[in-house]
Amino acid sequence: MPTKRGLLPVLAAVIRILTWLAGLTALVAVIAAAGEFGWLPTTTAGPTCVDTGARLACTDHPSLIQRLADAGDQLPSLLFSLGALWLLLRFLRTAAQDGPYAGAVPGRLAAFGWFTLIGGPVSSALEALARTSLLGSLAPDAATSNWIDRWLSNFPDWSVVAGVAALTFAHILRIGVGMREDLEGTV
Repeated sequence: MPTKRGLLPVLAAVIRILTWLAGLTALVAVIAAAGEFGWLPTTTAGPTCVDTGARLACTDHPSLIQRLADAGDQLPSLLFSLGALWLLLRFLRTAAQDGPYAGAVPGRLAAFGWFTLIGGPVSSALEALARTSLLGSLAPDAATSNWIDRWLSNFPDWSVVAGVAALTFAHILRIGVGMREDLEGTV
């Protein structure tokens, strides 16, 4: 059974693997999007489609705005996940190398907490805006809700809870770091 200090390197290794996988996924997504836009050699622009709920609305010759809205329907959450994993990896590496009460650990955890707290809802809002824009341009006759309704129906509650939890633990760690420094100063 790993000790408490031995568990941090294991967690850091798992998150490192997940970060690499997410990074490779993001790279593949960017290359696929560039190919779909027709920006790579020997590729042609493909159709852009959106599900209206009742049917699939497509265009063979989308405008640049429609292409960007199509990419914006999926890219923000992928970038948010990659950023969150990277910040979590940075926090775990520092905690594993320097110990959980090192001076940089609470700041790294707080950075992860703020990014998760703000980034999750923002990426979800960007996706809702992109989907609503694409739906409005490809199927204006379709009954669509506004982007706020779409955003609220897919609101990432988990990121708000994770962000607040990380900020709370960062505050607790900051107090622990201060107590450790006070204790070292008295010895």
